[in-house]
Amino acid sequence: MSLLRIILWSILIYLFYNTAKNVMKILSSSKPKNGSNEIKQQKKSKYKIEKEDVIDAHFEEIDSTKSDKQKENS
Repeated sequence: MSLLRIILWSILIYLFYNTAKNVMKILSSSKPKNGSNEIKQQKKSKYKIEKEDVIDAHFEEIDSTKSDKQKENS
């Protein structure tokens, strides 16, 4: 009986915690904006990717007629 009581209390505490966290998130995001033409700032990424780390790749389309000819020659 005490194990069941512990499980029920932990579920209730979890629900209250998530509800409070969601309410705080809603209240903090509903603050009025300063000016209607506000420039949106880019969201900072948690990854530090620099431009020189990005590799440009070029792809060639596979021609199906070449692969068919190779199969016929085999």
